[in-house]
Amino acid sequence: MTRLISDTNRNRFLTKRWNNILTIGLGLPTLLLGLAALTTDAISDRAAFVGLVVLGAFY
Repeated sequence: MTRLISDTNRNRFLTKRWNNILTIGLGLPTLLLGLAALTTDAISDRAAFVGLVVLGAFY
């Protein structure tokens, strides 16, 4: 049976640096959408709600 992740890859990708990159990469769009939804009328209330729910479920 083959292993899905080797020890080399685990040590290379499961680091604080990669965790920070993924957190910023996934969290920043959610924060920007939330900020735009709360401060402007460019996005309707329903679209902002659906967008935040989808991004929240993904994140």
